[in-house]
Parts: sequence; C-alpha cells; structure tokens
Amino acid sequence: MGDFAWHSLFGIEQNISALFSPSHLGLATGAFLILGAPFSAAWHSPDRAWPQLVPAFVSAMLAGMVAAFILQEFAVFARHGLIQTYSSAAGTLPAVTVPTSSSIMVSLASFLVSTVVLFVPVLLLSLRWRLPAVVPAAMALVPSAVLQIMVALRDAWFIPAALAGAVLVGLVWAAVRPAPDRPARLMTAAGLAPVVFWAPYFAAVALHDGTLSFQPEIWTGTLTWCGLAMLSLAGLALKVRPTPEAIPDSGTN
Repeated sequence: MGDFAWHSLFGIEQNISALFSPSHLGLATGAFLILGAPFSAAWHSPDRAWPQLVPAFVSAMLAGMVAAFILQEFAVFARHGLIQTYSSAAGTLPAVTVPTSSSIMVSLASFLVSTVVLFVPVLLLSLRWRLPAVVPAAMALVPSAVLQIMVALRDAWFIPAALAGAVLVGLVWAAVRPAPDRPARLMTAAGLAPVVFWAPYFAAVALHDGTLSFQPEIWTGTLTWCGLAMLSLAGLALKVRPTPEAIPDSGTN
C-alpha cells in the first residue's frame, strides 16, 4: 500500500532512483526479515542436527542477497569498469588510463560495501557453528554469480573469477578451520576471506584489458582495506557473542 501511494504521488522510479525509494526499502526490509527467519530460528535452537542447519545457511545467504540487490550500484561483480578508467579519441578504441581520485574512492567504497554484504552472513554463521569449507565458498560465489546474471552476463568472464575466489575462500576455511570457540582462527579467516576472494577479480580485469588503471599500491591497498574491515567486524562481533557454553557444535570437524 505504501509503495502504491508513493508511485501515485511521485511516479514510478527509474534506474538508481528505484533503489532509494523509501517504499522500496520497506519492501526490501520485509523480504530480508522473511528470508532471514530460518537463520534466526536456528540461532535460537542450538540443538539442531547438522542436516537441519542447511536451511539456516541458505537463509543467511538469501538475506545477504537482498542486501546485495538493494545495493547493486555498489556490487563489484555487476560491472566491469569499476576499477578501470578509459580514455578515447576519435577513431580509436578506448584505452586504459590513470584513474582520478574520485574514481578510486568510489571503487574502494564499492569493495567495502560488497565485502560486508558477502562476508557478514558468513561471519554470523561462524559465530554460532563450525562451518565446512563449502559453505563460505558457496555464500561468496552464488550472490556474485547471480549479480552478473542479473545484468545479462555483460561481463560473463567474471564468473570464472568469482569461482576462483570462492575456491580460495574455501581453502582458507579448510586450512584455518575457524570455530566459535577459537576466536583467533575465526578472526584470521574473516580477515583473509575477502582478500583472497577479490584478488582474482583484479587479475581477471588485468587479463581482460591487458593492464590495470590502479597502481599496485591502490589495488593492494583496496584488498588490505577489505581484509581489515572484516577483521574489525569479527573482533567486534566476538566481544558480544554468546557465552561458550551456549554455542553448539554443528557436528563437523
């Protein structure tokens, strides 16, 4: 009803305006609450067997995908030119050139937003259960692939990059083996996951265009910022996590 009233008063939003409409944000909030309900139920039912936790994992991923959709203008895997700046002259093909300061800031903001959208759901699950490596890998891959499908696969070569990043996230999880009762390992995995996930993105763009607009200190700094962001969020979350005796084991090693 609110959305109908908004459209009646102000018309139907187009393009990015649709993502800022208060009524659309209300609809997104409702979808987030609905899709996140199984995760919330599992969180408050710690004695569930391992197969019964699968809906909780899917729930957390879908809730994150709602956030990814409403923040799609910041979605790293939705478009190619985010980290590239091009110049063109009459009769010549566009060439990669030096980025402006504003484009660098927009790129960093996009990577930080995308990092939070993809990896905070993984962090929340990790605070409660010991996850098999396939779970964080899938939760990073699926939303990224869906975002590219949503834009009609205009940069389909991003899909292999997302797959490579997801495999690396899974390897980090398998090697570090984070668990709710191992805060140092959990913080390590949380900090490394976005770094290894976004690195193939930069590599794919460099291979596609032959070079990067960003200098090494910019793209390595972007990776570092993303890792520090998740490391900080993990440290903060661990300060307010449930007491150890209330944290269940998922049944996996």
